[in-house]
Amino acid sequence: MTEAHVTRYPANWPVRFLCDCKKQGKPITIREGFAHDISTSTMRIRSDHHICSGKEVAIMLKIPPLDQSCGHALVKLVGRSLITVVHEGDFLTEIEFSRFEDDGLERLKNHLSRRFDSLFFASLTRMA
Repeated sequence: MTEAHVTRYPANWPVRFLCDCKKQGKPITIREGFAHDISTSTMRIRSDHHICSGKEVAIMLKIPPLDQSCGHALVKLVGRSLITVVHEGDFLTEIEFSRFEDDGLERLKNHLSRRFDSLFFASLTRMA
């Protein structure tokens, strides 16, 4: 499936990612940001840290609950950064998913379909 055929959804979900900047003489750190514009194969991370293009990045995606009686769903994955641009004073990095831990991809698909593929959301996207 080409990227043009992948549905992307609006999100503002917290992420943590491991930043390995050893080549610049910096220590490995855990950074925080937010996932935006997410699909089952890509997302954009907005953060205060530049992620070098072409790097593999370990990411923990914190998906808000669909039901308030449940906690956040944590999805652990590894993605490859495609490009980082400056956007409104932060960095916006396009991430392509490489692999998921456990059933992470299925949990992501489930949350995306239950949250966004409703008749209500579909009607809003047609109007846009």
